[in-house]
Amino acid sequence: MDLQEEIIMDILSRLPVRSLLRFKCVSKFWMSLISQSYFTTKHFNHAKNNQSFQKMLLLNKEFSFHCSSLSSVQLFEDVQRLDRPCSGKLWGWKIHCCYDGLALIGVRNYPDKDFILLLWNPSTRESVVLPNPKFSQEVSCTWGLGYDLTSDDYKILKIDGKERNEILALKSGSWRKIDDHPTGDNSVLSDMDYLAFRHGALDCVDTSSNMGYLAFVRGAFHWIDSLLNHSMVTFSISDEVYGEILLPVGLDLVFDIMHSKQGVSVLEGVLCVYSTRIDHGKYTFKLWVMNDYGVKESWNQLFTIQSTDLYSITPKYMFSDGDVLLRCSQLKRSGSVFKTSNESSGVWPQSDLECIQDGFVYTESLTSPKLLTWY
Repeated sequence: MDLQEEIIMDILSRLPVRSLLRFKCVSKFWMSLISQSYFTTKHFNHAKNNQSFQKMLLLNKEFSFHCSSLSSVQLFEDVQRLDRPCSGKLWGWKIHCCYDGLALIGVRNYPDKDFILLLWNPSTRESVVLPNPKFSQEVSCTWGLGYDLTSDDYKILKIDGKERNEILALKSGSWRKIDDHPTGDNSVLSDMDYLAFRHGALDCVDTSSNMGYLAFVRGAFHWIDSLLNHSMVTFSISDEVYGEILLPVGLDLVFDIMHSKQGVSVLEGVLCVYSTRIDHGKYTFKLWVMNDYGVKESWNQLFTIQSTDLYSITPKYMFSDGDVLLRCSQLKRSGSVFKTSNESSGVWPQSDLECIQDGFVYTESLTSPKLLTWY
């Protein structure tokens, strides 16, 4: 049966990345078709609107990556181990953030502890080593990855607490220091990045419970500055202009690195802010969503969770039924667990022997990190 190219492309664009990588071997025509940038865009536009293409990228205490499908019935199923984006004896890994099917990974070598920054596609297993920022990585930093529609380029923003904020446009291949927010100090809470583990000597430690990431939405990065009690900071990646968005009344901003957390997230394309606060041995988590971007009055408190054990909660994903996937840190358990906001879908991992450092939801994509950079 001789099908038209448009029909074949439409059929293939609905298939998982894993199948498409195999189907490149069917014929030279299919190889060329699947490799086209137009097809990559068409496939991703379909994938981001289909929950079956949403995956969870997990990092465990052994610095092994795993991916899992998401389902509102069974949170994690068919967990598959992924090859690490680079080899060698490594001292520490961290997933900084995920965007458009790409993951920004930080790596430190042992014993030199040299810093390596990777842009990785967990679906295709392709990765590229990015240039290191100009300033030292000894200070705990927070990162963001976003796409600049104006320049048709992906950009990475790094902020720290010593007025050394930098931005990297992938097409330029070099980091550039940017002006700091007018408050004068973009203070970032330390989360003891890249703890040294001796095999069997230390328990699994939650290395990111006290620092979030730069949430990217509406062409801008968003984060909470410890010097701003009533506003979050915004940074447009097109014109590099700072701004502020007023926070909701009732947000608990207490910068205690041991037992509290606040941050910004994006759920279903909507800006969110959350906080966890301790009071007389009880932890209270609150989550707000901004229904009308930039309008303070549109903040809506989605739900509150009270617990004596969950000292840090981060929203990761919102299902079609409104249920929210949460990454939780427990006082009585090493590492992180994942559960839904209504707690009806169970907890993963269920075994105390499994220790997950962190996890991010990403959309399957054919985008090649190597094609996004000039070097």
